[in-house]
Amino acid sequence: MQSPALSTRSRRLAAAADDGELAPRSVAAAAAAGLGSNAVMWASLYSVATTGGGLPAGPFGVVGLVEGVSYLLVVGLAGAALYGKVSTGSGLPFLSEARGERPGGLLGAAEGLSCLSVAAGAAVLLLLQANQGCVPNALPLADYSDWVAVCR
Repeated sequence: MQSPALSTRSRRLAAAADDGELAPRSVAAAAAAGLGSNAVMWASLYSVATTGGGLPAGPFGVVGLVEGVSYLLVVGLAGAALYGKVSTGSGLPFLSEARGERPGGLLGAAEGLSCLSVAAGAAVLLLLQANQGCVPNALPLADYSDWVAVCR
């Protein structure tokens, strides 16, 4: 059985989703997560381009975890932006500064930077393949070293 507070909150979120309006805090959180994840992804892409491997795992694998989650968030944000462009003709929802909502264009910045990051990731992968003849390994998620040359 759900608590009354949870069901009320769920109803408010569902109503906001039906209206096509998002709460300013959720948009701000998505923008912050998108921008932060893009920063981690760019650091990882630099590491991949220069060493053939991503960021070091760090203590208890935390850095590797943050790197992996950042890649997923960036690709998800770029995919959501592409889906929005195709289905509605516009990108992700944004807040109107005319109505006094914040954070202005931060979600749009995260959206655009995510699309750029995905393109940069593809470029780094292609350049690594062309220059060194290998691709970075995605262990522990997937071991595809039987099919392609993996950078060591």
